[in-house]
Amino acid sequence: MTNDDTLQHIKDVEMLILKDFISICDEHNIDYYLFYGSEIGAVRHEGFIPWDDDIDIAMFRDDYEKFLKVMEDKKSEKYTIFDSRYNEEYFFQFGRMSLNGTYWAEFWDDQVSFDMGIHLDLFILDKIPNNKFKRQIYMKRCLLLAKFYAISAIKLEETSIVQKLINVFHVIFNAIGLKPMFFKNRLLKVYTKYENKDYDYCTDLTMNEQCYFKISDFKPVKKAMFEGIEVKIPNNQDSTLGSIFGDYMSLPPEEERVCHVLNEIDFGKF
Repeated sequence: MTNDDTLQHIKDVEMLILKDFISICDEHNIDYYLFYGSEIGAVRHEGFIPWDDDIDIAMFRDDYEKFLKVMEDKKSEKYTIFDSRYNEEYFFQFGRMSLNGTYWAEFWDDQVSFDMGIHLDLFILDKIPNNKFKRQIYMKRCLLLAKFYAISAIKLEETSIVQKLINVFHVIFNAIGLKPMFFKNRLLKVYTKYENKDYDYCTDLTMNEQCYFKISDFKPVKKAMFEGIEVKIPNNQDSTLGSIFGDYMSLPPEEERVCHVLNEIDFGKF
């Protein structure tokens, strides 16, 4: 459990990152949306959910790719952008904007060669088919591939039979050559399969097949306040939040008010 002082320090540093992120997006005409818990925070608290310790951003694929290009050209010494295209050991299917000189260690930290800093999560919205059956099959395929990528990259802490079984698959995958590179090369192609299609629906493909949205639920953006600054959020909260969380304006039970379990955190000079 993170103590109150550490949690507030995390929030302060993440706001520093968010302000830089917004400045970059505004300068280069890139749209983004506070999403997931951060969207709830914006509409329910005008800031962080009190127990939350991260900031979630969603970006449509074209804006995300534009952001990556901007950061590549900037050659920033302050931030590192994590994406599996840059490092196949980074097994998440979303990006992270990580503050250099800080350290954020989750359970898998000792299994990879990079150090993750305090960061923003950058979730990607990809187009998905209008046809319901085709959409569900496609989303299941993407989710399965993403899980296989993660299984090939890291072992889980074995606190259950399921986790032990998953670790057996980790050994098998690596023994037969199904390593992170194998899945990385396929996932991006699969995720962007419908990018040029004139479809009405989108989703974060790391979610299950029941969670999807109309593009019009996001566009045009809506403005909201978050910790004293103006931010962009989707324009339809009943869709983007209600379909995931249900009654998003009510506080969850206390046992569900949790944050990340970290092995270590270092704020560096921040």
